[in-house]
Parts: sequence; structure tokens; C-alpha cells
Amino acid sequence: MSADSPDPKLLRSHFDTRALPAHLAQQAWTEAIGVLFDSRPRKTVEEGFFAEVDAAFMGDVALGRLRSTAQDFDRSRYKIARDGMDGYLLQFYLSGRSATRGGSNAEVAGEGDLYVIDMAQPLATTTTDLDQISLVVPRRLLSARLESPDASHMRIIPAGLPLVTLFRESLRSFHGQIDNMSRREAEAVIHPLLDLAAAAVNGHVDERNMTGVNLAHFVGLRRHVEANLLDPDLTLDSLLATFGLSRRKAYRLFEPVGGFSTYVNRRRLQRALQALRSVDSRHLSISEIGLAHGFPNPENFSRAFRREHGLSPREARQLAGSGRSLPELAEKLSEKGWAKWIEDIGR
Repeated sequence: MSADSPDPKLLRSHFDTRALPAHLAQQAWTEAIGVLFDSRPRKTVEEGFFAEVDAAFMGDVALGRLRSTAQDFDRSRYKIARDGMDGYLLQFYLSGRSATRGGSNAEVAGEGDLYVIDMAQPLATTTTDLDQISLVVPRRLLSARLESPDASHMRIIPAGLPLVTLFRESLRSFHGQIDNMSRREAEAVIHPLLDLAAAAVNGHVDERNMTGVNLAHFVGLRRHVEANLLDPDLTLDSLLATFGLSRRKAYRLFEPVGGFSTYVNRRRLQRALQALRSVDSRHLSISEIGLAHGFPNPENFSRAFRREHGLSPREARQLAGSGRSLPELAEKLSEKGWAKWIEDIGR
């Protein structure tokens, strides 16, 4: 680009069910938001249902504001295995709230709280009427910044904390300027914004029941596990030898994530799902993928995979091979295809 060439504007999109015929509104919304969630609006159009998204796309990140009437949102293990989305949603409710469904102790994200959603993990929530701002980030851009990237799902970080306030107001200010910003200006802001997001998430660790020293130890252990995840010699004993830890200390550090073996097996099963979906692994049999991911017995691999993902390895591969495209109606309703952007970011 020459010095005299104007810097291109951000890609923008606006989606509003109120611009549609009433009989198409809910169907259009559920198909469009289906790139992320299965949605069940709790009002009919006659009762006032609407959903409006104002979104901007910058590099590998999307920023959107959703205004909507009350809904239920679900992301099942089956859906996760089918769509392969792998990223985070960082959300702030400017008004309204979201609560988990099921169980006796519902977690509630209220006005101003930072709500973290890991798209590789299931959820079931219910919301009131809402006005919400979300940052959609690929895992590869945020996970390295987080101290516990695989244990951040559905975390609710209180609105009043200084780093949360700073991130929330920065995100709101950013959204308020997207009509005036060029693509280059917006992309220059992304990495500092992600650093601030990580600081807000990492700065609140009470629920992990770790002291600062223990947390630092665990971060080092987790990185070692990730780097050697497919090594058949990765065992608790090898970890103890590498880090000079006692067995009791290691048990205590891995307790919040279910223990060492549980953590390693879950990470291997998540990696196996990625391999089954990848075109680069199509030449490998399912048993070969299981073996490469620490499961020499095909039956054990299939059972463990089904427990983790809600479907068999064969079903996961078939779903990935069948392809998946957005419904034409959802594409036509979006001037720039915001739903397709989100789909691409999460892959």
C-alpha cells in the first residue's frame, strides 16, 4: 500500500430480525447464531422477540454487540465435535444477566461481570433480555496468555475488580470507535487488548484454590504436559523427575483439574478430536489415531472418546467429513456474513 492509499475500513456487519418478515425472524436468528450455540428464544415475535447484532471483524478477532430478548443457549458435546470451533468468547453484559441451567447452584453473570466461555467445552445457559458485548478470539491468540487456559470455561469474574473494569471500559470504548477506525488502527489495538483481557482473567484466581507459588508451579507443569502430550513416556513419574516434585505436591497441584491422569487423558482426547477432523489425518485409521494419542486399545479409545465428546470417533470423523455450511438464509441476512466470520475465527 502506498503512502497516499487510504487505509481500508473495518469489515462491518449488521443483523436485525426486526427487518425481516415476522414468520422468518426466529428461524433466521437460530440458524445464524447456530455457528456458536443452539438457541431457544423465550418469547415469540408477537410477544416482542428480536435479536440484533452489530459486529466488526479485525484480523483474527471479532467484536460484536448483541441486543436481544430472553433466550436459552446450549453448546453440547455433540455440537462441539461437529463444528470444531476452538476459541474463547469474552463477554460483558451491559444489561441483563446469564445463568447456568441444571444443577442446584446456578452461576450467574450479571451486569459488568467478565464472563469467559471456552468454545471447546459444553454449556447450557439462560438469559434475561440483554445488551451484551463480546470479543471472539481464537484459542491460539489467547491461550498462551492465560495461566490456566483449559480451566477458564464459564468463569465469572466480578465487575468491581480493577482489571475487569479497565478491560470492560476499554472494550466499550473500542466498540464505540469502530465506525471511525481503519483496519490497520483496529488490528494495532488487538494484542494490547488481549494482554489486558488475560490480565483480568489471570488476576482473579481465588476459585482455583492456589497460592501464587502453586499457580506458577502448575503453569510450568501444564506447559510441559502440552509440549509432550503425545509422548508415550509422559507419566507422573517422569514429571516428578523433570521438576523435582514430591508425589504429594504433584497430587495437590493437579487436584483442581481432576488429577494428573484425568487431565492428560482429557487433553489427549481433545487433541484426538482435532486429528479426526483434520484433512491431514484422513489417511490414518481411527485405531492409528487412538494409538498416536495414548490409547493402544481401540475399544478403550472409543469408550473414552464417547465419554468425553458424546459420540464415537467414527461419528466424529463422519460429521467432519460431511462438511458444514451456513444456511443460505442466514448468509443473505448478513451484509458481510458475520456468522461466517465467527465460524472462521473458531476454526
